[in-house]
Amino acid sequence: MNKIGFQFHTPFIKNDPLWMPFGDKRTKVVDNLISLRKKYPHFVINGEKQLSLMKGNWGGIGTTPIQCPSWAMLSLDHMGRIKQPCCIGSADSKGLKPICEECGLGCYSVLVANGIKGN
Repeated sequence: MNKIGFQFHTPFIKNDPLWMPFGDKRTKVVDNLISLRKKYPHFVINGEKQLSLMKGNWGGIGTTPIQCPSWAMLSLDHMGRIKQPCCIGSADSKGLKPICEECGLGCYSVLVANGIKGN
């Protein structure tokens, strides 16, 4: 059976036009996704608790993961170097880092929703 999972864009720079800011519009989108989950529980893979996390900051402060269990996944780049601070980060210490406090990644939020937290 095919399924679908939802997540939001995580910006690397402030005022990224692809990022949907926390607030009424994003809350409404998440509420609609939760309604879809209830209507199609065998099709939408995200749980309600995980989706609800996406209404606000659940991951960190600035580019530092706090609640996010980024330690739970070893993410490597094409050269086998560890990506920091998470799977969408870079192995280059001078590279741009994702803004954790605006994270929309499903792979980590599902862990938080199930009680696995950061550091």
